[in-house]
Amino acid sequence: MRGSVILLGLLLAGVILAGPGSGADPQSTTGRRATATGGLSGRFRDNNCVICHSRITEPLRLTSHFYDWLGSRHEVAGVSCEKCHGGDPAVADARKSHAGVKSPGVEGSPLHPKTLAITCGACHQEVTAVFTRSAHSRKLEESGDAPSCTTCHQHMATAVINWPPATVKLCASCHNEKGSAPRHLSEPERAGDVIAAFSRADEIVDWTRYLIDSNPRQRPRLRAEIEEVKRLDLELRQSKLDWHDFNLEASRRRADEAFLKGYQLKESLWKKLPVN
Repeated sequence: MRGSVILLGLLLAGVILAGPGSGADPQSTTGRRATATGGLSGRFRDNNCVICHSRITEPLRLTSHFYDWLGSRHEVAGVSCEKCHGGDPAVADARKSHAGVKSPGVEGSPLHPKTLAITCGACHQEVTAVFTRSAHSRKLEESGDAPSCTTCHQHMATAVINWPPATVKLCASCHNEKGSAPRHLSEPERAGDVIAAFSRADEIVDWTRYLIDSNPRQRPRLRAEIEEVKRLDLELRQSKLDWHDFNLEASRRRADEAFLKGYQLKESLWKKLPVN
């Protein structure tokens, strides 16, 4: 009975936090709207890129880019247009402010697939350092025909592929008999399994954290368990770094180890903590 109640609570919490049809860590409409309003009246009030693009209504694809950014993690973190596209946000004249800005499809653009990791690496150094040593990065540099950052994270970093079937489908776009990677037909399924391994490891670690946080009076005697949760977080973080090197074997192994250790910790806490 106790297990059912706590598990139901976890599931309900997940539904409430994630929302309907959610992907990885989406923000609610209310949260996006509040952030956007605060952003435009605050930190971006002198940024001519943001001000101008917020007023554009046509063409559709241009204006939709602004609304993809609005409420995104980049907007919340204060990263505006010029950080990735170039341009001068201090200049109000559209022609002058766009001087030097190149289309993402043109080599030399900071958003061209071959240079995208360098651009993203200005903030995401650890992840891009791992990615740039991968076979995918080498192939991208040689031929331009391989995944880059936006392949998985979309153009505004508004998504993370976290559903195994979607991962399989994405990887199979190249890893198929007529694709650019026909020798590695087993990789899409293996990649999907790694994503599934991340998911269950994340959930079991969150479960252990929930059990600890739900018993604040017990925290003084749960120091070892709290430290173990921190170690599991680090192990999962390393597992996901391995993923950016497309080292599926190492990534899956670390994720599975984190899950098993987390499961054992959850069982131990279950027996040790009083009934709520």
